[in-house]
Amino acid sequence: MESHNLIKKRNFVLLLIFWLLYFVHIVLYHFIAASPHIIVFISGGVLLLLVTAMYYFRFHPAIIMYSFFICYYAYIAYITSIEPAVINYLFLFLGIIVSFIYYSYIAIVISTLMSIMIVLYFYVSNTLFTSVTFVKLDIVYFILFTLITMIILLYCAHFSKKLIAITTVKMNKTEDELYSAQEYLQSFFTYNRDAIAVFSLDGKVIKVNDAFEQIYGWKAEEIVGKIIPFIPTDLKGGAESRLERAKKGEKLVAFETQDKRKDGKIIDVEITISPVFNRDQQVVALFGISRDLTEEKESAKFLRQTDKLSLAGEMAAGIAHEIRNPLTSLNGFIQLIHEDSSPYHSYTTIMLSELNRINSIVGEFLLLVKPHDTVMKKHALSTILNDVILLYESECVLKNVVVKTQVEAPHTYICCDANQIKQVLINLLKNALEAMPSGGEIHLNVTQHTKDLTIFIKDTGVGIPSNLLTHIQKPFFTTKPSGTGLGLVVIKNILYQHKGTFEIKSTVGEGTSITLTIPLWKEGTCQ
Repeated sequence: MESHNLIKKRNFVLLLIFWLLYFVHIVLYHFIAASPHIIVFISGGVLLLLVTAMYYFRFHPAIIMYSFFICYYAYIAYITSIEPAVINYLFLFLGIIVSFIYYSYIAIVISTLMSIMIVLYFYVSNTLFTSVTFVKLDIVYFILFTLITMIILLYCAHFSKKLIAITTVKMNKTEDELYSAQEYLQSFFTYNRDAIAVFSLDGKVIKVNDAFEQIYGWKAEEIVGKIIPFIPTDLKGGAESRLERAKKGEKLVAFETQDKRKDGKIIDVEITISPVFNRDQQVVALFGISRDLTEEKESAKFLRQTDKLSLAGEMAAGIAHEIRNPLTSLNGFIQLIHEDSSPYHSYTTIMLSELNRINSIVGEFLLLVKPHDTVMKKHALSTILNDVILLYESECVLKNVVVKTQVEAPHTYICCDANQIKQVLINLLKNALEAMPSGGEIHLNVTQHTKDLTIFIKDTGVGIPSNLLTHIQKPFFTTKPSGTGLGLVVIKNILYQHKGTFEIKSTVGEGTSITLTIPLWKEGTCQ
């Protein structure tokens, strides 16, 4: 197939060359010949049109190749027979030289034999070159020169074919290596989970991968050819300094910084910037790989918080029992002297209240270090909600608070420890009531999804300032005079055991909203 393609390309080149030579020959023949023969022009044109038609109708390339030689020598023989004074016998060598373009041994040999046969024919017929001196010895020289030319061309063709074969093998190997390298790079670029972008030296985006679109939020068609504002304003100085270093050929590996998404959210990232060089080792572009550290940072933060809770739990485990023993004794003796007629009744009342508070704090400590044994069973969510709402019904009336419940899926079942989920809802409703001292509304909505359900609780209370919202989930942080700062920590801990999630939002003067997600019950997942 490759040899056919090579012959086809040579056929096309020779067609162009012979058409050019044909028109040049017509012009020169007109000035050289005393009385030009129109039939000569017509015969040459007919032969060329014949070969051109064969090429157009896609004859086999080898047939067209041999047709070239036959038509060429027929044309030369015809002109020689008409005007022997015009055509020099050296034109017969042109066919042999032309045959070398195909690197074909057969073509060279056939062309050589045709040249010798034409010369011998015209010499024997005594019609060759009547206007020039031509002796028998010239025929011998012509034949020897023709054979030597054939041998040289055969050797050159053999050498050229070997050289072409070696070059073809090397080119194919190089193409395969380049293709493999391109595929590797394309796979790395396309399927990498890290964001990859190529920038021009003036900061414009050349190309980005899918992960870049997911992490930063911009689509490729939105930013290619543009400068994107993903660097926070307060970090531009350091970023520009790093880019200048990269433009000078320095590679910046795995430095941590912050970038800005399309929606304005600031994310923690780890970036590597590499310069892209041309053949002259000049930097022509910058290649950046960005890894989103947001989840990693959140995980590290969660682990640190877990470590704190673990430490608090260990401390609680060490002292809780020691505290409860004297508390039991104190509580017993105070109960003995706690009489209505006692002059110290008001004092003992306060003492009992504070002892109960100390006992409650110790209990929350113990819950952190050693939660109650979780009994996972199938429970109807509506039953849990009704129990919790009933518990706070009277208190809501006293505080002028209305609870509005909307359950889209009343017959939803979840796999949970009912007491722990009740504790979560009780704590949240208690917080909502305390946030509305002058009354208000609590909206409790339940929405079912494919794999889980969402419990949305919103109050119309005073709200939480934004500077405190990021701290209220930390252990021991509280804004209440009598709070322990462990309520939300316990809630998150319970939801974590139930593979649920917790999210809090608040606006000062409008209220606070809590969103919980709990997986739905599935057959065989619990008792």
